[in-house]
This record gives sequence, structure tokens and C-alpha cells, in this order.
Amino acid sequence: MKKSNVLIAGVAIIAAGGIATYLYFRNVALKVSDPLNSAQIVPESAIMASFFEPNPQALDKLQQFGTPEARKLISQSYQKFEQENLAETNIDWEKDLKPWVGGVMLAFVPAEVAENTEPVNILMVVGIKNKLEALKFTNKLKKDDEAKVKERNYQGVTIREVTDETGKTYSLAILGDYLAIAPVASVVEAAVDTFQGDKSLAMRVNSPENIQQSAGVENPLVTIFVPNYAQLITKFTDELSEQENLPTSSLEQLQKIDSVVVGIGVDDAGVRLRAVTKLASPLAPELTLPASGEVVERFPVETMMLISGMGMSWGWSQFVIQAQGNEDLQDVLEMLRKSSQDVGLDLDKEVFAWMDGEFAFGLIESKEGILTQTGFGAAMVLETSDRSLAEATLKKLNKIAVEKGGLAVKEKKMGAQSVTEWQMAGIGAFFGYGWLGDDSLFVALGEPLISVMMSIPGNGLVGSESFQEVVGSLPEENQGYFYLDMDRVMVWANSYPLANMVMPPDARAVLGSIRGIGVTASWSDELTNEMEMLLAL
Repeated sequence: MKKSNVLIAGVAIIAAGGIATYLYFRNVALKVSDPLNSAQIVPESAIMASFFEPNPQALDKLQQFGTPEARKLISQSYQKFEQENLAETNIDWEKDLKPWVGGVMLAFVPAEVAENTEPVNILMVVGIKNKLEALKFTNKLKKDDEAKVKERNYQGVTIREVTDETGKTYSLAILGDYLAIAPVASVVEAAVDTFQGDKSLAMRVNSPENIQQSAGVENPLVTIFVPNYAQLITKFTDELSEQENLPTSSLEQLQKIDSVVVGIGVDDAGVRLRAVTKLASPLAPELTLPASGEVVERFPVETMMLISGMGMSWGWSQFVIQAQGNEDLQDVLEMLRKSSQDVGLDLDKEVFAWMDGEFAFGLIESKEGILTQTGFGAAMVLETSDRSLAEATLKKLNKIAVEKGGLAVKEKKMGAQSVTEWQMAGIGAFFGYGWLGDDSLFVALGEPLISVMMSIPGNGLVGSESFQEVVGSLPEENQGYFYLDMDRVMVWANSYPLANMVMPPDARAVLGSIRGIGVTASWSDELTNEMEMLLAL
């Protein structure tokens, strides 16, 4: 049985926002629809909207990135899409869709707008850059023997209802420079009413600025706007079964979010995503302070991956709250607490309680000593306001290592500093820790890294070319980093047979086009969080 032409057309349009965006739209004309104008067709009641924009500048920049292997993979994926979805229809992307399709907005409209059992209905608003070509396409559908098309008048606008061979009906209406498509007729009628003067999504408070700016990214390809986050969560969770429902604690946290706008664009560094989240009520000022970044400066240039942030104790307390009312999380929490109790430690009071400052965790490339087998080790730097509690916990751990682990715990001097090492017979030191200052503790797995972490490296990560290329354009005042040096990861993977075996060739081709990944989060005020991610290509 052949697939619905209208459905396939919709799928083809939606796919413009995915990995094949560049392939589909690389030769598109400069005249494309605007996200704010598209939002003027969408009813005000919409709880979410996504705009896919065939931005010529962004697509030109994408053409500059990527390895030949990655470009070949994307080309093959596009050909496979055409074979599986368009081959059985008489729809040709180049001839039937590309000549008239501009930007595409997908909006989720509450079911109250339409008499439907679904929580939301989808409205697709397609920008028309060539009305004649769009009319030729709709007439082609009308003449298709496999689909029944009937026309009706609503408020002076012609609505075409297309019924495919399975009995499914889709409604289409041309509204100025836009084509409105929906599987539910009353949703298209609502779009007609909006086009003729009813309140639109573009009229909601803060909508024009948020939608038009696309979260502030250059050369945007995709904009996602959630004007009422709590309403979106409520709509979807109301339809979940009792087993699928989110716990009350999780819902309460999510409902503190007022709105979200996400933009994805392409600039000279690569693909950039920015998400701006507005809260319904302000956070305490101390929770929005930026990190100093001093812990990051302790890591060497050989660092393959780094995660930094603030207040692990606060994060742990939030996890405990989230576990309330969630049996799965509660099981994990109890398992962690029991494991800690089994060795004589209180996870809440003796472990996380003193981890209240900045922290950084990194995987560091090294082929020395016991790290020869793995090619990397791990290290962590923790700042605390309660050194006495931290030292008491470490003393307990040393005792456990000797009495239950059969290890040797020895202290030694490195310059003026004291280091504690855990040593195993026949292997030597494999774990160590020491104080870098009055309130800064480091721990390291792998003897070579103990020496590295004892001092600020002359050839440090922060000043390296790779780090600056990936995170240099991200906000400097932030609450921490996620950093991945993909070049180093791929070199490591190619050097170790096991890693080489488990990585599929397609994944290798895509990852080989990525130089690195950087993510930061920051607060511009007590109500506004900004998360930014760069996929450096």
C-alpha cells in the first residue's frame, strides 16, 4: 500500500529541520519566511512552536565544515530517505516541494481548539516563497487518483480536505504567503481565524522578541519556543498512565519554569545552540553566582573531557528531593546510602556535606605507568568550606582501604606539599590525594596524574588552543563547563583496539567531523538562565 502523498509531503518538510537541512536547502532562494510572521498564523493558545529556517548563510557555513566521510554519509542518508519515503509516490522533492517551500513552523495547539481525544494537535505553517509553484503542488494532489480532495469555504477561505487511501484526512489552506496544514480540520479553521484577526502566538507577552531573536544565535536554522512551560507539561502529563506519571516533586520543579526559547544556528566556529529559560519566580541570589573557574586551571592540556560546576552538596540535596515519590530514584538513593553505610560512611553527612564549593572532574590522556593499559586516568578538584570534615572523611577512607581493601596507605612529600597514596602490591600507587591550598583538595586515579595535579601545569588546559577553540566563544561568566576534546578522544580510540571495535564506522565518520563540544550555563539575572552549547566542527 502506498503512503499518503500529503503525509509524505509533511514528512519531507519536517525533515528540513533535521540532519538533511543542508542537502535539502543548499540552493534555496534568499526569500524565506520569517518566524515572527509565521507565528501570526498560529493561534495564541499554542503551547509550543518550532520554526525550521532554510537560512542560506547558515547552510553556506555548514558547507565549509565536515570531513569527506561525513559528507558522504549524509548524502547516503538523504538518498535512503528519498528511496524509502518518496520513491513510491509521485512527489519529487526538487520539482514539487523545493521551488515553493520557505521556512516551516510546527505548532502544538491544545485539543480544546479541536474536538479530539489527543492532548494537543499539530499545525504546520509552511512559508510560500512562490505562490504559483505552491498552487501547482496542491492541484497535483487534487488530481491524484490515490487521494480524494474536496474543497469547502470557511470565512471566505478555501480549505482543501485531502483523504488518503487509508481514510486519513488532512486539511490545507493558503493564508497569504503561508500554507496551513493539519490533520484536524478545526485546527486549520483556527489558523484561518487567527490570520483574519484573532489573537496569535506572536501577540503573547514577550513572544515577538523571543521568537525573532532565536535565543540570540547567529544564522539560525531552528527556533523552538515554549511560551508557557507549565501548561505544556500539564497537557502531556495529564495523558500519562499512573505508572508513567512524573513524581510530584519533579512536576513541582518543572512548573517553576515560565517559558523557554531555543535557537540553533551556524557560525564560524560550528553549530551553536542557545536556550534561554525564564523562571516563574526568582532564585536565591547565591544560586546564580558565577564560578571563579580556578579549579579548571589545575588541569593539564592532555585533558580529554572536563566537567566543572558548583556545589555538589546542593546537587545531592536536589537529587534527594527528586527521589521523593519516585520509586526508581528512591531505590537508587537507598542503594547508594547502603553501600556507603556498609563501609562505615554516612553519604549525606560525611561525603557530600563538605563538597559545597566549586569542583571539576576530568579524564586525562596518559600512557605512563599503570595507565598504559587504558591510555587515560581521572582526576578531580574539590573546594570546601569545611576542611576539618573533609579530612575526617578521608581519614576514615584510609582506614577502610587498609582494613578491608588490604592496601598500603603512605604519605610522601612533593616539594613542600604532602600527598597521600594508596598502594597495591605489585602495582604501586594507583590513587592519591592532597591539599592544593587551604580549601582545595585534589584526588587522582593513576600514579602519573598524582604528580601532574600537584601543581598548576605550565602547559595547562585553559590556555591551550583546543580549549579556546571549543569554549573560547562561550560566556566567560558561567557556572561551569562541559568540555570534550573530540580530536584527542578519536586519537585515543584509534590507538586502542577495544575502543576501535565498539565504535561503528558511521559513528566514527560523524565524530571525525567534530573538533570538540563545549557547554556552559549562566544566569543573566535571578529569573533568566542561559545555556549555550557549541559543536565545534
